[in-house]
Amino acid sequence: MSYRNIQGMRAIAALVVVACHMFDYIEPMRTHWARQFIFVGGAGVDIFFVISGFIIYHVMQRSIATIDIVGKGPAVYAFAMKRFIRIYPLYWIVFGTSYLIKAWASPTAPSTQPLLPLLALVGNLPNPSVNVAWTLTFEVYFYAMVALSLLLFAKRAMVGMTIWFAMVALASLLGWWLAWGKPLDFVFSPIVLEFLLGIAVAMLVDRGFRRFHGALLVGAFIWMAIGTAFLRPEIFVLNEAVLGRQVAISHSFTVHVFGLGIPAAIFIYGMVVLEIRQRWIMPRVLQYLGNASFSIYLWHAVVFYAVAEVFALRGWVGVVSSTGLTALMVAIGLGFSLLSYHFLEGPLLRLLGQRFLGRGVSSHSLEANGYAR
Repeated sequence: MSYRNIQGMRAIAALVVVACHMFDYIEPMRTHWARQFIFVGGAGVDIFFVISGFIIYHVMQRSIATIDIVGKGPAVYAFAMKRFIRIYPLYWIVFGTSYLIKAWASPTAPSTQPLLPLLALVGNLPNPSVNVAWTLTFEVYFYAMVALSLLLFAKRAMVGMTIWFAMVALASLLGWWLAWGKPLDFVFSPIVLEFLLGIAVAMLVDRGFRRFHGALLVGAFIWMAIGTAFLRPEIFVLNEAVLGRQVAISHSFTVHVFGLGIPAAIFIYGMVVLEIRQRWIMPRVLQYLGNASFSIYLWHAVVFYAVAEVFALRGWVGVVSSTGLTALMVAIGLGFSLLSYHFLEGPLLRLLGQRFLGRGVSSHSLEANGYAR
């Protein structure tokens, strides 16, 4: 099944993140009245993580089914290589492009972060070149645990995943009071439990639990709105002052799971059931944007930064309407991202998939011949 509504939800998540960042790059917009609400954009990340859990559960089941045919080693290799091809080549291109742009715009402000961990997407270090890459570190961590579970437990890989999620849940509970030092703050971050929420949705649907009422979506929306209220920046600042930064981050991620992750899982469940019942399918434009969501997610902030620098050099900032400049910046960012999807991401997936797997890797949600993310 293609799960077109999952692609539509990906588009919504990506666009929410874009809206979150569009106030950051043009000086007058940083004091715009609507900027105080940009913390709501964090919900896009929670939706992405739940979707990732939903999809990877199905990918894992497909990998388990192939173990008897090709063996454990080749099955794990295929899983890991698809994930590698899906994430790293495009990320490295975006990273290198951003690095050059920022070297041009701010030649006296070199990055102090070690390069190798940033390129490898490990450790969740601040990434000055691709500011959204912190989420990819958790994605890569999740993929690594799935690959390890397949390698150690083979057809019982869910046993390995259950052990991992139980350890994270227990450590997250302790982390409400205790400050985990690095790298344990990353290893035991509560936000990885959002992948578990996606897996739970997939398991419910696979087992035929498809009861649904529209009130679920209304309730999830209200739940998410309340959850965002507890993620206001001033609350984090207060927690940081009282509890310390590490515990404040743990609290914030826990609120993400309960305040945004659970309602995001309800949304995903509702959208999947609506599609299975053939009650409602996402508009094709959202499906299309969902297919391109990874390019949109990686490129938008990089393009926003470059376009804003050009606006400043041209002397337009403070003279031309800042709202108009922002609209133009967003249009250019989305347009560039879509070009990347067609002429960079897609060809890379086909070329590298053929080279290392014997077939192209799909950028779509769940298809017969490939999987995304």
